[in-house]
Amino acid sequence: MTDAEFRSRFKELTGHEPLRWQRRLFREYFVSGQLPPVIDLPTGLGKTMVIAIWLIARELNKAIPRRLIYVVDRRTVVDQATDIAVRLVMRPITKWMHDHFRGQPPTISTLRGQLADNREWSRDPTRPAIIIGTVDLIGSALLFSSYRSSYKRRPLEAGLLGQDSLLVLDEAHLSKPFEKLVKSIVHFQRDQGSPLKVIRMSATSGDSIDDSNFQLDTDPSSPTYDLQPDPDPNTGEERNQIVTRFNAQKRLTIETADDAKKLNDALCNHAIALATNDSLRGKRIVVFVRSPENAKSIARSICDHDKPSKSKSNPDPKGPFADSVEVLTGTMRGLERDEFVEKQNVRRFLDGNIDPADQANQQPVFLVSTSAGEVGFDLNADHMVCDAAPLDSMIQRLGRVNRRGQGDAMVRLILEKEPAGKSDMDKACIVASKLFVNGMDVSPKAITEFKSNLSADELKSASTPEPTMVELTDILLDAWSMTSITDRMPGRPEVGPWLRGIADDLPQTTIAWRAEMELFKHDSNSQNALKAIFTKHHIRPHESITTNSYHVVEFLKQVCKLRDRPSDLPNTEVALRLSRGKIVLRTIRELAEEPGILNAEPTLILPATFGGLDAAGMLDAEAIPKLAVADDSPRKSLDVADHSRYEQRDDASPRLRLIIRRTEDGTWVPECLPGGVVISERLQLQPAYPTSTALFADLRKTDLRIRLVQPIELNDEGDAVRSLVMLTPLSNRNKPEDQSLAGHVGAVVDEAKGIVSALGLAQDDPVRNALLFAARWHDEGKKAGIWQRFVYGPDAAGEYKGKSSRSRDPKSLLGYRHEFGSLLRIHLPERLKTDCSLPSDPETRELALHLIATHHGFGRPHFASSFDRDFNTEQCQGIHAEVIRRFARLQRKYGWWRLAWLENLLRCADALASADPESDDMEDSAGGDE
Repeated sequence: MTDAEFRSRFKELTGHEPLRWQRRLFREYFVSGQLPPVIDLPTGLGKTMVIAIWLIARELNKAIPRRLIYVVDRRTVVDQATDIAVRLVMRPITKWMHDHFRGQPPTISTLRGQLADNREWSRDPTRPAIIIGTVDLIGSALLFSSYRSSYKRRPLEAGLLGQDSLLVLDEAHLSKPFEKLVKSIVHFQRDQGSPLKVIRMSATSGDSIDDSNFQLDTDPSSPTYDLQPDPDPNTGEERNQIVTRFNAQKRLTIETADDAKKLNDALCNHAIALATNDSLRGKRIVVFVRSPENAKSIARSICDHDKPSKSKSNPDPKGPFADSVEVLTGTMRGLERDEFVEKQNVRRFLDGNIDPADQANQQPVFLVSTSAGEVGFDLNADHMVCDAAPLDSMIQRLGRVNRRGQGDAMVRLILEKEPAGKSDMDKACIVASKLFVNGMDVSPKAITEFKSNLSADELKSASTPEPTMVELTDILLDAWSMTSITDRMPGRPEVGPWLRGIADDLPQTTIAWRAEMELFKHDSNSQNALKAIFTKHHIRPHESITTNSYHVVEFLKQVCKLRDRPSDLPNTEVALRLSRGKIVLRTIRELAEEPGILNAEPTLILPATFGGLDAAGMLDAEAIPKLAVADDSPRKSLDVADHSRYEQRDDASPRLRLIIRRTEDGTWVPECLPGGVVISERLQLQPAYPTSTALFADLRKTDLRIRLVQPIELNDEGDAVRSLVMLTPLSNRNKPEDQSLAGHVGAVVDEAKGIVSALGLAQDDPVRNALLFAARWHDEGKKAGIWQRFVYGPDAAGEYKGKSSRSRDPKSLLGYRHEFGSLLRIHLPERLKTDCSLPSDPETRELALHLIATHHGFGRPHFASSFDRDFNTEQCQGIHAEVIRRFARLQRKYGWWRLAWLENLLRCADALASADPESDDMEDSAGGDE
């Protein structure tokens, strides 16, 4: 591909010409497949466009991994990266895009939280995919421990992420433990299939740089000089965006505050001074601080600046900047943080094309932010005020001001006269602040030169302290990969330290608000009920806040001290969800007095009407509702669990909870939860039904499926007269349909043939032959009488059912697994006169049997129940023992991720052939993954 062809394709994808470094990265690295381990470029130069470069490179070099995993350690940035990927892929498809991707552009999935993972990336192992997510979601999935998935999906996700994938770690300096982890994974995958490839990107890399790393070429004598002007293809005028951004004017001045108490006042005053200085171009002012508490305090002070006194004519006075201030912290609830970027004030910071001299930019607007806005966030302020920070953080902050190089930015660094310097972070801030001098040029060019003159020791002492990092071992991988063992297991720790390291920070607590806490507060069995509810109706990131546990303790103590609130507020019962779903109940007062359990990093679940969330979505005891004027006055519900826009499909109806209640006359009435969505707006239901069966029949006609029915109240006979019903959207647009077993198996075989063709597997390849054999025989166990009764089969013509639109209670199966039944019938064909003949090649035979055992996530290494009525106990136990031994043999042979990827070939073929791909396991209703 010529340079002109690359430039043409890049412009078709992005709408603009590629920068010189982007052309060079494509030509020198991606075309050959020799990807650089590090891309070290100043901020603001379009590193995210590596996604577009990967898309184009896949056309030329099929050795480039077919899945791109873009990882960044900020929720807001994940959403921005997703928007960029969507714009690239969803542009009108040109001929080369259509031909290259056979009319199917790469799927795009987000593993973070604005949307539930749409799982498009995991449906077809042969289709290119872009997966964008956070360190926690991607890292836990790579280690067979996905935080958002059931044990059955974990090997599926680990295999697809860990094989034939390129992982791009943006702002790698923020995620040193994760960086170490992915390096270790690459090491463990030596010579195993299509191992994971990794590129680390950073504007503040402190790594040793060698010739294999990619950097901006600033040598004028070099033939690849990146700062050489390019002629505009339309006007012929020479220009270079890199030069403009690299030389963006930014001047640093340093001021000193007398003490910590006056620091916030100084930050506020300097921000207002910049906003009201008529001689400065641009009025978008960003204020960066380290503490969320300081951010809130400074924002309040700016809002109250020059605020008039109250009077009869003006009972609610406002200052001139009251509507011009926004706050961004990492301690905001997900919903408010997701809505943050849609605010008009914030949009001004995100519009990189505003010229600071434009009249539209002369109205002051302020953004007060913690580190949540420092990295990857495409924030473009005109001027900046900030407190002291480590060097890497300061460089990122500077990248958010005059980002396009169109203005002349003033940067005010406000320091304490005598900083405390107690923690390692404080010490790094002190060291970093001493490196800057008053009047210093802090353009990207100057910062690049500044960094190059620092020694390795100076860089380390001035940068954010690294947490203690732990080693990845084969013993740990063995333990994590045994995903079908769901109970706690010796030698299998939680994966958090391998993703985040072991830091001195206090533990974190996640807080959410749920209406269920008020439904079950008088239930003696509420712990079990709540465990079932939160397993089936997950607490999603958009409905929660995560903050240091000591902040939560302070919040609880403040709640207990409030005087103008309901007197029984401290006795409010709350739930703590611990690891593996365990529920513990406490009162607010008990937690405030004995907060030790918060060290276990739980999720604290408060009643929906408890309050405690301010308008910006941050925890605040003053936001607890005051005493109501009337006892029956409604209180605002903070339950946003079923908010729209958070489902796997963009067009899916949001999940829903409702209450069904039996009235005194025996009819059944559907009701919404307290403070919940009005049912009549969502479902076409009657006001009352003669029987619960009739009510459920109408519920099944909706585009939702019944996920759980949890009794709330029982009558004297023990029958439920009031229940909570949880509904989730169908995974695709179609209702589950009946499929004959023969028809379903035939469809799976066809899908398997398509997969081996797309992968280019040769006729004699053991993987090809194992997959095709497994596709033919994987559901033989569905012929068992117990399974056919479960799905109301066989049909009227006596034909076995393979998929069913309805089924009985899974408990009726008594633990029977059809995959295990398939193994028995294949191993012992004479028992039921099965016409099966095992492959003669040992490698093909071993792999085929393993694919059958694991195609629903079991068999890693065992089945919870090894039972089949058609075979005796000895036969069942013998086959089950061989399942365990085979798993161990194959994992040693193929490696952890390669074996999981091989399992996915049958799993995906089975799902693609099913009427409802996500409902591929009717036997187990306790999946818990959404």
